[in-house]
Amino acid sequence: MTRFARIPEAIADIKKGKLLILLDDPARENEADLYVPTDTMTPAHIKTMISFGGGLICTAITKAQAHRLSLPLMVAPSENKEKTGVSFTVSVNARRGITTGVSAFDRAKTINILADSKSRPRDLVRPGHMFGLVGKPGGVLERNGHTEAAIDLARLAGFSPSGVISEMVGTNGKMAGRNEIAKLSKKLNIKMVLVRDLVTYLKQNPLPSATETPDVARSAEAELPTAYGTFRITVYESALDRREHVALVFGKPKEPATVRIHSQCITGDTFFSKRCDCGEQLRQSMKRIRKIGSGVILYLSQEGRDIGLTNKIRAYALQARGYDTVEANHALGLPTDARDYKIAADMLKDLHIQEICLLTNNPDKEKQLISQGIRIVKRVPLESAPNVHSARYLRTKKQKMGHRLKRI
Repeated sequence: MTRFARIPEAIADIKKGKLLILLDDPARENEADLYVPTDTMTPAHIKTMISFGGGLICTAITKAQAHRLSLPLMVAPSENKEKTGVSFTVSVNARRGITTGVSAFDRAKTINILADSKSRPRDLVRPGHMFGLVGKPGGVLERNGHTEAAIDLARLAGFSPSGVISEMVGTNGKMAGRNEIAKLSKKLNIKMVLVRDLVTYLKQNPLPSATETPDVARSAEAELPTAYGTFRITVYESALDRREHVALVFGKPKEPATVRIHSQCITGDTFFSKRCDCGEQLRQSMKRIRKIGSGVILYLSQEGRDIGLTNKIRAYALQARGYDTVEANHALGLPTDARDYKIAADMLKDLHIQEICLLTNNPDKEKQLISQGIRIVKRVPLESAPNVHSARYLRTKKQKMGHRLKRI
């Protein structure tokens, strides 16, 4: 009978510099990874992974580490179609001290830089031979993956929150099965650990909550005279996908501040499209904030409810054939609404605003902001008169997306 190590046994082994084999659930990936914390990793460990793992060698890191090293994700979260939602960064090599970057010694050097809290973006070049994997802040209790297990085990052992993992490929070229994994475990004297056992252990022995890292940081500021008065424009850049978002601040907002969170709409905001109410909502918001005397508009880079401009125009073409806005997205294999408002919450907190009067008709926006610690004192409706082109769109938002609209 296969024996799996208890978590305290596993922790004791990695403190001694030994490798582990991490196995997830059969209903998930049903895969095993060789694992070692970065603090104890050596070129010999990497050589073992190359020889007996055979899969991609990656470094599990926290969002804070990815931000510090300016490592963007390989694809934006809204475009991530991988079944488990794994968060690959772009690949990197150490800038100095290596040859091609592919040897065990070279990869170990790159891994050390990824994990070192003193490292900076200039210490790495891209592309390279090492991928980062960004773990969820809640660890395996949030996502029961190998990435999160690698970070949580390192933390439990008192190491920095990072680990090296490599999938195990079988001798037949397919992913290694349980019998083959058990034989290798015995041959190499490496303990096997179930991720689900780590989940159970952490429910009973929780780690201190990891400090939440904002998804955005300020990159530029200036005064911006507009038709609705002079605003202070601040550009925020997302470290993980390099998207730029804008905060327009009018006056000196006091809590509860009047806030409009507006997703970019080139067709409506720039070209005055009659298909949607976006441009009118933006103009109404700027007028209202000027009249009140202070307020904030967050302009998020989330074109087409975050499906992108190309997909949005493809959806327009389907709407011309009779689809509504939701049906068109689904026909393209896209979600009804892909937007995540954590970025907006981070921007508000950076502006020292956590109590707001929100200009919106969208209940999902309210729900997400509240979940991120923003207190909505009042919701202010923001409606425009429907026209022959926008009526069906607005009706669909009301009936299928729950938007609070009274004029349709």
